[in-house]
Amino acid sequence: MPGLALRDRFESFLRLLADTREFISEMPVYRKRDGAAVIYAFNSLFDIAWKLMKDSLSEFYGLSDVKPSPRDIIKQAGSVGLIADQEHWLAMLKNRNLSTHDYMSVNQEHYCALIEREYLPLMENLRGEIGRQLEELDD
Repeated sequence: MPGLALRDRFESFLRLLADTREFISEMPVYRKRDGAAVIYAFNSLFDIAWKLMKDSLSEFYGLSDVKPSPRDIIKQAGSVGLIADQEHWLAMLKNRNLSTHDYMSVNQEHYCALIEREYLPLMENLRGEIGRQLEELDD
């Protein structure tokens, strides 16, 4: 079946996207403990998202020279039109990296706001694009 790795990774992506949305919706007011859960779930979501892009580049677009790093994957995904806003994805990568080293939770509330306002819509766009690719592979 074409796109098997893409399908498997997409299922994981959907679960993590739902988890991240749930954690955000259960935190109408920022609380440090809940913020930590949101950031943890989102960081896992981001990690699966760039790997999903990598699978799409190789399985859907047929690219054999896919680079192994998240930054390279994002740039390549932008160049083929898999993602529309490459610069925001690169900013997301930077903030994901910064949030994992925010040991004192100094910027945690800021990261949670970015996740909700800016990054989840990008994840939803990726969800839609990969869903369309899987439908096309099924035809």
